[in-house]
Amino acid sequence: MCKKRVVLICFLFFIVQNAHSEEATSTARNVTSSSSKDTRQLVSMPEQTLEIMRQDMLEHLATLSEIIGYLAANNLEAAADVAEKKMGRSSMGKHRGTGMGPGRFMPPAMHSIGRGMHEAASEVATAAKQGDLKGAYTSLQKVTSSCVACHYSYRTR
Repeated sequence: MCKKRVVLICFLFFIVQNAHSEEATSTARNVTSSSSKDTRQLVSMPEQTLEIMRQDMLEHLATLSEIIGYLAANNLEAAADVAEKKMGRSSMGKHRGTGMGPGRFMPPAMHSIGRGMHEAASEVATAAKQGDLKGAYTSLQKVTSSCVACHYSYRTR
């Protein structure tokens, strides 16, 4: 009798699991098909510029992780240094001399969001230098909000 219950329970579990799996797959297909209607503004840039911008964004992502790590360790001096040098105002325009810097190809509103991200990173550095951990985190949230705003509004492909 006990063996029959185990078999029945396993059978029912298999049916429920299979139905759930099919539902999840169906939902994923619907999300994928509806997300193909990308309403973000397309920004055209030369391929070399796209690669420069992609590398910059990957570096910014790594820098965010580094800053968060330093803030979590209460190493505000290192957080300030990294924030300013790698993302702050002092990091702007490093591709200007190449003629292929991403900023020159951005629409004004996109450029403004990017500038705001750099400004916010400098605010992180200033707050951290002053020993203001809460202010550093508040400014860091402005940095990530800039990233979100840009990625939700613009695309390059």
